[in-house]
Amino acid sequence: MNRLLNVPNTYTTRNSQEIAEEIKSIKINENSRILTLDMKDLYVNLSINGIIKATRHWLHKNNNNRDVITQLLNVIKTIMQRNYFQFNDTFYQPEKGIAMGSPILGAMVEIYLQYVEANYIKQWWETEEILYYKNMWMTF
Repeated sequence: MNRLLNVPNTYTTRNSQEIAEEIKSIKINENSRILTLDMKDLYVNLSINGIIKATRHWLHKNNNNRDVITQLLNVIKTIMQRNYFQFNDTFYQPEKGIAMGSPILGAMVEIYLQYVEANYIKQWWETEEILYYKNMWMTF
């Protein structure tokens, strides 16, 4: 099957045991800093523009059909603009991010996270600004 969007999942792990084993060998000194990323709160805080930018990046990287790219971006923009959820008997539209429970949630977060990793984490890793990074997010 030809995939329209292929993200690398370079830093993804499927379990905490792998992380626990890997960090045993990291040498930490007084100049080391620890950074954690809270993935569970990521999706409700993503900007719609950031999601579109990340999606456009991967589509251009993996597909040269401009019509397909334009159509997919238009569909995603439409979905993001109609991002509603219901609590009790009231409907809400988040000011930013993706509503919890949205069917598109997992894919959009993965696309965005892979964009951040490819454009920022990779650079920090290569320049040794960070010693270790993994995410335990879902992959598709």
